[in-house]
Amino acid sequence: MVGTKNNRRSQMTERLIQDSLINLLQQQSLDEITVTAVCKAADINRGTFYAHYEDVKDCMKKMEQDATEELLAVIDEHLNPDSLQAILTGIFEVVKKRHAVTSFILTTDQDFLMSFMATTKREILAHNQAEIAGIGNREKEYMFEYYINGIIGVVRYWLKTGLHETPKELARFINDWWYRGKPINNLTEH
Repeated sequence: MVGTKNNRRSQMTERLIQDSLINLLQQQSLDEITVTAVCKAADINRGTFYAHYEDVKDCMKKMEQDATEELLAVIDEHLNPDSLQAILTGIFEVVKKRHAVTSFILTTDQDFLMSFMATTKREILAHNQAEIAGIGNREKEYMFEYYINGIIGVVRYWLKTGLHETPKELARFINDWWYRGKPINNLTEH
């Protein structure tokens, strides 16, 4: 339907604007990018831009919100004890599909990354209490930080090296590491 905010044409225009912003972020910081520059890169007029976003930061915020919604939907879809590989595969598929925005988040937007990590942590810990029983709350917090920061490091490296592995392969690596991991007992003091 013409004039509807969510019609196909409107969505294509938003994607064009977002892609143009992401391309500009490869050369400039978010604060340096103007609406005029985005419009020029997208080959649209300013009125079209303002029909979708208030300013450049609003456009970036919308991209981050969309990525967050997709990632949280993946987590919610796969919350059960045997789903680590399924969760990771889904997350990595979103990362690959939105690689430019996720790369920006992981390298530049630390405030958003910390907020997303806190939200993810709440979701996972709230739904997996039985799976991590026998561990104190404080230790669960440390365990989560250890694993999530490790996974973020792996994703950063994957993005930096060109996304050569499929999301499924990368998820399998981490899943195998998780389930092969054994306590290191031979590092006792002598």
